[in-house]
Amino acid sequence: MLRLSMAVLCAALVLAPMARAADWPACGRVDVYPSADWPAARGWNAQRLDAARRVFEGQDSAALVVLHRGRLVAAWGAPETRYTAQSVRKALLNSLVGLEVAGGRLRLDASLADLDIDDDPPLTPSERRATVRDLLMSRSGIFHSALYEVGGWTRARRTLVERERASGRDLYGPGDYWVYNNWDFNALGTIVERAAGEEIGPLFARRVAAPIGMQDFRAEDVEYTTRDHPAERRFGNASDHRAYVFNISTRDLARYGLLYLGCGRWGRRQIVPRDWVLASIDGRDTREGRAEDERETGFDRYGYLWQVDLPETGRYGLGLRTPYYIATGSRGHVLFVFPGLDLVIAHQVATVGGVSAEAQQRRATRGTPEVTDAQIAQLVTAIIAAHPRARRAFAH
Repeated sequence: MLRLSMAVLCAALVLAPMARAADWPACGRVDVYPSADWPAARGWNAQRLDAARRVFEGQDSAALVVLHRGRLVAAWGAPETRYTAQSVRKALLNSLVGLEVAGGRLRLDASLADLDIDDDPPLTPSERRATVRDLLMSRSGIFHSALYEVGGWTRARRTLVERERASGRDLYGPGDYWVYNNWDFNALGTIVERAAGEEIGPLFARRVAAPIGMQDFRAEDVEYTTRDHPAERRFGNASDHRAYVFNISTRDLARYGLLYLGCGRWGRRQIVPRDWVLASIDGRDTREGRAEDERETGFDRYGYLWQVDLPETGRYGLGLRTPYYIATGSRGHVLFVFPGLDLVIAHQVATVGGVSAEAQQRRATRGTPEVTDAQIAQLVTAIIAAHPRARRAFAH
C-alpha cells in the first residue's frame, strides 16, 4: 500500500478548503521548460504570423512574447525591458498566496479579525468577518480608500458606500458582492508578508522567479506606495495597506504564464501546487446579484486574482471554443493563458518609471502609451490565426 509522506498529507489537508477547481481543461501541454535559450516553435503559419507582427507594429505596444508548449513563437519589441505591469501584479501575488496556504502558514477561511488586519479609519465588525478567500475573489464588502487606484472603480465603491449610508444598514456583506477592489488586493499583500515574514520582492524572487529561471527580475523590482506618497496624497487615497507594484520584463511575464499553463509545474518540480492553480482559475460570475446597469464590468468570471473569460461572454470577444484566463493591467498590460491551445501570450506597453512621484505625475499630465481592449483582441486573434490548430480554435 502506498504511504503518503507527512508533508504531502499536510499540504492536502491545508488545500482541502479551497474553492471547486475549474471544470474545463485548465492545464495545457508544456514540452519545453526553457532556460535562457528559448527553442523555436514549430508548425506555425509564417505568413499569418507576419501579418500579426504588422498589427503589433501599428499599435503603441512595447513588447510581446508568445509561447507554444514552452517554445518561442514570437518576441517582438523590447521583451527584456522591465515595465510597470500595473494590475497584472495581482496574478503575480497569486502564487505567493498559494505557497503560504500550502505551507500551512495561511488559511483561506481565516478572517481579518483572526489575522488582526485593520485600517485607518477602522474596519467595522462586519468588515472584519471578511476572509482571505473573500479578498482573493474581490468580494470583501470593504469599500475603504485604497492606494494605487484612480478612476471608475473608486467611484463605483463610493456609490456602494452611499447606498449603505442611505439605508442605514450593511447591504454588501463579505462574500456577497463582487466589485473590483484594490483595498482587497493591497491587504492581501500585507497578509502574505506577515505570513511569510518577508517582503514580496525577495519572497517572489526566491520562491518563484529563481526556480523558473526568470532572466530579468530582481527583488527590488517590487516597489511600494504608502499613504504619505505624494501621488497618493494627490489622488486622495489613504490606507495603512501598501500597494505593491511589480516592474517586470515581458519575457519573464511569459515565463510566469508558462508556469501556470503547466498548472504550477516547472520541469520536474511542482513550484506552485496544482490544486491551487486549478482553484484560482475556477471563478464565480461577477454579475451575480448586480443591478442591470452595473453588469458591464469588463470581467466575466473572477477567480483568485485571475480573470476567466468564457467563450460566449469573454471580455475580448475572441470567439474561441474553450475558456482561457487573463491577468490585466491598465492601458494594455495583459498576460493570456490559453490551456486549450497550449499557448501563452504576454503583452506590455511602455509604462516606465515605477511608482516614483515624478513618473506618476508625468504619466498623469502627459499620458502614457495605451493599447485598447479592441486592439489587444485584434492582435491576439491575428496570432491565434497562425496557430497550428487555428481552424479548431475558433467557435465559428
